[in-house]
Amino acid sequence: MTDQEWLHQQLQTLAAQQPQFTDRAFWLALDQVVREQAQRHDQLQGEVDGRTWRPDRW
Repeated sequence: MTDQEWLHQQLQTLAAQQPQFTDRAFWLALDQVVREQAQRHDQLQGEVDGRTWRPDRW
C-alpha cells in the first residue's frame, strides 16, 4: 500500500465516522485536494522527465 492509498483510506474512514454532514464534507474535500495534488505532482514529474530528454527544451 502506498502512502497515497493509506492517506485516502484514513480520510475515508474519518469521513465515515463523522455524525455531522459538515465534518464529513470537510474530510471528503480534503481527500479530493490530496488526490488533485498527487495528480499535479505526477504531471510535473512527467514534464521534468520530458525536458531532461529534450535538450532543445532546456
